[in-house]
Amino acid sequence: MMDMDAFRELAKEIMAQGYDESTALHYASLIGDVPMADEAGNVVVQDERGREVARLKPLSIFLG
Repeated sequence: MMDMDAFRELAKEIMAQGYDESTALHYASLIGDVPMADEAGNVVVQDERGREVARLKPLSIFLG
């Protein structure tokens, strides 16, 4: 499970891609610990129903 520091770091990385804080926090909660990536390595953000809401550039927090 992602701790609060990691969650904040994830949101910060999302904001660096041009999203406002509210959206970044929402996307971070949707992504969680295990991101879904496309064939190019972009992070696919899906809502609670499984609909795609965004594609983010690769996030360094998951590149470890």
